[in-house]
Amino acid sequence: MPNARYVMAAALMLGGCFSAAAQNAPEKPPVADKGTTAQGNCIDENDGYVMKGKRPAFVIQLDNKCEQRIVCRVFANVANAKGNALGHGIIRLAPKSQGAKAKGAWSMPVKMIGGSSQSARECRAI
Repeated sequence: MPNARYVMAAALMLGGCFSAAAQNAPEKPPVADKGTTAQGNCIDENDGYVMKGKRPAFVIQLDNKCEQRIVCRVFANVANAKGNALGHGIIRLAPKSQGAKAKGAWSMPVKMIGGSSQSARECRAI
């Protein structure tokens, strides 16, 4: 009977080791979609209003979470009490492993801080 206890204790300890190893396994980065899409798995987007010197601007910031280079065309439409602003641009993002180069931003001038904004993006892995 004592041998059975030792075997059971060893099995429980070994199972705990496998469980801990599975929890510490590195998580694989997401993979970019094929073709031109919003790349929702790979791109984190932040947009908002900032002051650039004395002028207000609308900024779109993108962060790449994948290990592929990505190029995005961004589009924005901002409507506020002083009028509409419409613009588009290109943001090129390096792979996630390149740190700061995996982040990019595009901005356009607007007539005032605030209002209603709409933005869209078309991204593809290169």
